[in-house]
Amino acid sequence: MRYASEGAIVQTTSTSLSKDLIHVRSVRPPRTGLVIGLQLYFPNVRDVVRSIGLVSETTADPNPGFWAELSDDKRSAGGIAALLARHREMGDRGCPRFHTRLRATIRNGEGRSFDGYITNISRSGAFLKVDSLPPAASVVDLDFTIPVARARETVLAFVVHVAERRGVGVQFIGGSDEFRSRLDEYVALLAG
Repeated sequence: MRYASEGAIVQTTSTSLSKDLIHVRSVRPPRTGLVIGLQLYFPNVRDVVRSIGLVSETTADPNPGFWAELSDDKRSAGGIAALLARHREMGDRGCPRFHTRLRATIRNGEGRSFDGYITNISRSGAFLKVDSLPPAASVVDLDFTIPVARARETVLAFVVHVAERRGVGVQFIGGSDEFRSRLDEYVALLAG
């Protein structure tokens, strides 16, 4: 999902969605009472649902972000309701994952960095094989090169899962429009 707030554009992920309400992960959430523009992307659906949201509450650790009440626009509410129903019927887990092997570096809030590999990736996150594991619910910088771009990317990531002796699962929560575009292109290439 993408939101625009006070001149900033942020590509991130949501943790909860209904036709009326959304929770968005963000390390720098917009202030309560602010009206923001939203674009919602759904797996296997080319259409983007656009909506307006009123930031009703900000949340802190372990789930930093904000809740936004979605506008009463019948078109966007209907689009969200239809896509949620389709999602439930198909039993989708979200965005499809694809196997890959990309060198990556995680940097924690203390400035320490750890090298590893992204072993699977989706439009919303990745799993990284890394020896030193950051704690669950922490926010890290993730550096890696998307092959179609051949440029090093840095994105904020939220650690959603820690697998001892294996690695961590992360959600992308702070990417740019350019990051989203390059990631989408790479995932489409992996999907064949």
